[in-house]
Amino acid sequence: MASQHSYLKIPTAKLFVGLLIALVPYCIIGLYTIQKAETALESTVGTHFQTIATTASSEIEAFINNRVISVGALAASPIVIDAVKDANRAVQGLGEEAIRTRILARENIWNSPASDEFIRQMLGNPASRAISRFRDIDRRFLRFTLTDSHGSTIAATHKTLDYFQGDEDFWNSIFANGRGAVHITDVLYDDVTKSNYIGLGVPVMDPDTNTFIGALDALVEVSTIFPILRRTEQGRTMRALLVKPDGIIITGPNIDLAANLNSEEHAAVSETLASEAGRRRGFVIARLQSGSTALVAFASPNLAASYPNLNWTVLLAQDTKEAFAATRGVLRLIMFSVGVGLLLITFFALYLSIYRGSDIVDIRQTRPPEARMESGGQP
Repeated sequence: MASQHSYLKIPTAKLFVGLLIALVPYCIIGLYTIQKAETALESTVGTHFQTIATTASSEIEAFINNRVISVGALAASPIVIDAVKDANRAVQGLGEEAIRTRILARENIWNSPASDEFIRQMLGNPASRAISRFRDIDRRFLRFTLTDSHGSTIAATHKTLDYFQGDEDFWNSIFANGRGAVHITDVLYDDVTKSNYIGLGVPVMDPDTNTFIGALDALVEVSTIFPILRRTEQGRTMRALLVKPDGIIITGPNIDLAANLNSEEHAAVSETLASEAGRRRGFVIARLQSGSTALVAFASPNLAASYPNLNWTVLLAQDTKEAFAATRGVLRLIMFSVGVGLLLITFFALYLSIYRGSDIVDIRQTRPPEARMESGGQP
């Protein structure tokens, strides 16, 4: 019986070169695609995170500015201005030493029964009633204290710890050497009321002369801004934090200011925050102290220039495995394909080195019946 097969002879070197021509560019393009795709993915997701952090920062900035406007409007109300003017007229004509003596006399008995009647009348005067109504309407304001041009308390929503406020740093910051300035303290925690608050003080200015005549100080509850951060959290490992310049967490997932904890995310981005280019980029991929790798985006409310104590930073962080999970499967498929290509190249290189004495590769082919009959073969 005649043979049903013939042999196609292909030189081994040519076969290997053909495979190289096919596989090497594929692997190079695949590796290039992976590198570019990872860079683009990091940039896209990081920019998205930074946008979310910026939006939250803008809302926090708006919250603070709105409170400043509200207290400023109250300080400019006729009832407050009239109360301050009346208090200043009461000591007009007295020398500084006489005024000082009068203030100290009241200060010394402030926390004794001798001041009860004075305090009762003060808390019931028109200015106290007005600021108390304002506080009752907006419960984000915890307390108000109104003082005259010397720092003496003339109206309040509560009995103050001291009668004289003029020796306090916050009051002198509002006084600003007679110019008058808005002053906001650092965020503080009150263990009694479990409140996170800031002190917000504005000057009371004479509308006729635009000169400083008194100060209105408010304690503002800031915990109402924390839900702004909470609603940005999506996914199991995403966390939003508001931190101070030293990294102390003001609020975070299951963390409040009372815990006095440092943010490992802030420590990871501190060098980036120190440079203009880093702040402009808005995010980093960092190895945290806990050992995990996280995408950390950051943004700062534009408050520090006007209120240095509010140099806060919003951080939005998520473990990279979860942050890039949506597209990592595609990249892994490309990497697998490239790996297969590299494996084939390696296999054929080993084959060529082992059988480098062979000049041809025989590939057996089955000839069709028609071809065998034309060549004289039997069907």
